[in-house]
Amino acid sequence: MNLSNNIRGLRFKNGEMTQKQLAKLVGVSRQTMNAFENSKHAPTIDVAIRIADVFGVPVDDLFECTYDGKPKRRSNATKTTTARMKASIERTTDESAEHSNVEEEVENETSMADLRKII
Repeated sequence: MNLSNNIRGLRFKNGEMTQKQLAKLVGVSRQTMNAFENSKHAPTIDVAIRIADVFGVPVDDLFECTYDGKPKRRSNATKTTTARMKASIERTTDESAEHSNVEEEVENETSMADLRKII
């Protein structure tokens, strides 16, 4: 099995973006981006999603997995993993919204305390 990525190709399709520019957009160092492109290291799921977002492509378009030199079709396990990743992103988004609501409540409580002092 061989796992390769299409990051370099996507960079050049998108205005010949440099590794440094992409790294800055994704939030990693240029050296880390170079290691990803050269398959020395694999990005975390979070970083892979951020890279895909920069190019406006699905995460699946970043990577290619070959077995005996032939691309293998996505298995049900891969589809399940993709579904789990999407669910994880949705939970993270929901948690962010909850934190925002808590911050608003704290601000409101502070305002009420100030009002009580005035009265």
